[in-house]
Amino acid sequence: MIQIEEMLATGDLVDDQQNRRVKLHEYDRTRISEYDELLKQVGTKSAASKLIVYGKKQDVGEWLARGYRQEGVIDGFFQGQNAYMLTAYLTEERATSAAPELAEEILALSLAKAGPGEEKPLPEGYRMRPATEADAEELAKLYGLVFATYPTPMDDPAYIQKTMQEGTVYFVVERDGQIACAASAEVSERMGSAEMTDCATHPDHAGKGLLQPLFHALEHKMEEAGIYYLYTLTRAQSAGMNVTAAKMGYEYRGRLINNCTIFSGFEDMNIWVKPLRPTRDE
Repeated sequence: MIQIEEMLATGDLVDDQQNRRVKLHEYDRTRISEYDELLKQVGTKSAASKLIVYGKKQDVGEWLARGYRQEGVIDGFFQGQNAYMLTAYLTEERATSAAPELAEEILALSLAKAGPGEEKPLPEGYRMRPATEADAEELAKLYGLVFATYPTPMDDPAYIQKTMQEGTVYFVVERDGQIACAASAEVSERMGSAEMTDCATHPDHAGKGLLQPLFHALEHKMEEAGIYYLYTLTRAQSAGMNVTAAKMGYEYRGRLINNCTIFSGFEDMNIWVKPLRPTRDE
């Protein structure tokens, strides 16, 4: 019998009640039917409406046969091995994108601006540094200002401090001693990959080109730490971070429908990847 509590403790199974989704990261491929039942059981119990499996290539066919669909790939997610994003929906509403045409327009715009990710300096008057736990309160205020809702409680200083203690690396850009822009790399040492996330620019400093230098700093930090597989999830119906990811040399790898609550409610999220070393597709 599969031990649910043990899987929750290790992070192999994630019951994400805030975003009404259940995620399966690791599984025994000889017992996929049991894991399918487990996901539906946990999802029903927690009122989830989306199930997500981080699958291996050799298992994709079996998951599809069970009613899942492939929404994308995160290259290198498992210590250099690709993860196939396989999803199932428990409600038709959750399965339906609110604005697919807009998402496609923004993707086309972003891909048209794709570049090699050349490093650019910060504008005059700005400086960059790693964030510390002492910045948690100011960071929480920034996230609370920029996002009406967010997949995680980033408007809570204690939560930000907790993520720092667990290995998430934050960098900030300041002007006149105030944080103007922030981003983080959520490191999974076990998986050997990192999500570039929590990107926020204060409205007073929008359009200054602050995020690209921040991303470069985080990428260098990850490479120094031996984390070579980077990805970011961006709001599909908002141009800003999609354009930034494309300009930074990230490759588009799919779209997760109504993936999480961010800004105004459930939103589609585009997958962008940037492996710093070759990946395996097994």
